[in-house]
Amino acid sequence: MYKSLIVFLLFLLSCQSLFAQEERDFYVWQTTSASLKMNELYSFNMKAKVHYRINDQFRDFTYFDLAVSRRMNQWLNLGLAFRGAEIGKESGNILEYRPQLVTGVHFKFGKVNCKSTNRLEYRAFSKGKAHFRYYHNIFIHFPSFHGCPRPYVGEELFTKLNDERLYLARVYGGLHLLEFDLFKVDAYYVWQELKRSGQWSPADILGLNLKFSI
Repeated sequence: MYKSLIVFLLFLLSCQSLFAQEERDFYVWQTTSASLKMNELYSFNMKAKVHYRINDQFRDFTYFDLAVSRRMNQWLNLGLAFRGAEIGKESGNILEYRPQLVTGVHFKFGKVNCKSTNRLEYRAFSKGKAHFRYYHNIFIHFPSFHGCPRPYVGEELFTKLNDERLYLARVYGGLHLLEFDLFKVDAYYVWQELKRSGQWSPADILGLNLKFSI
């Protein structure tokens, strides 16, 4: 496992060096989540996440999620969630309050697992204009090869339901480093593109997920 992690980190550092000539932000993300299966149909989830912008040694974003989901059938989940977030600004932090309606779809192609989430959310802020946003992702999880950690890839798209439309896109590549019944660890890299004032700005992200099941 440690050899795979070292190879993965060296690959990410080499990717970072390829874009060293560009002006890009570099982030580190850390996520801790816990899920509780209440019965055969309902589950309760909590998640906390922190974004650090390494360029400026600055905590850029922190959030805490609470969610309840119901399994509708073998491939569809429906849920309600609420997120409280703090957005770091040099002029002062901004608080965000975000109720969400969530659908989750999961299916298999042989040993390949595919999961997709679609989310409608209302974003209200302590400063700034509220808006609705649509979020979509799809993640593909591959089987292990000769005992190596399972790889996965994914994408995320964020669309404001106003004149700005699609303004944030991410592509993921990661490894499931540890997988136990009650505890999992993932490490990943993200290539992000964010549209500001009509111009797309790139960023590189390294992330670590800690997942607990109760």
